[in-house]
Amino acid sequence: MKVSINNIMNNYTDLRPHTKGGSAPLPSSNDGHSFDAIIIKSNPRQIEEHTFAKSVSQKLSSEVKNTASEERIKNLQDQVAAHTYQIDTYAIASRMLLL
Repeated sequence: MKVSINNIMNNYTDLRPHTKGGSAPLPSSNDGHSFDAIIIKSNPRQIEEHTFAKSVSQKLSSEVKNTASEERIKNLQDQVAAHTYQIDTYAIASRMLLL
């Protein structure tokens, strides 16, 4: 079998690229050949959710890496031992809601 540029160009001149804007399938050529098409689309909502999840995980991981000072931990231990520690329910709720 002989392969040349002219032979390739003659066989594939009917191929047209499929663009994002077109929703119609690719037309088959008139010489009896049919070709497969791969259409790759992304869902904008999935991209949004992925971006949001990534930003939240980065923020939380940076907060977890920040440790409290020894003085603060000692102060909290003393308050718990003396039964004077007051729970801030608003602070807990705002952390749960990522405010």
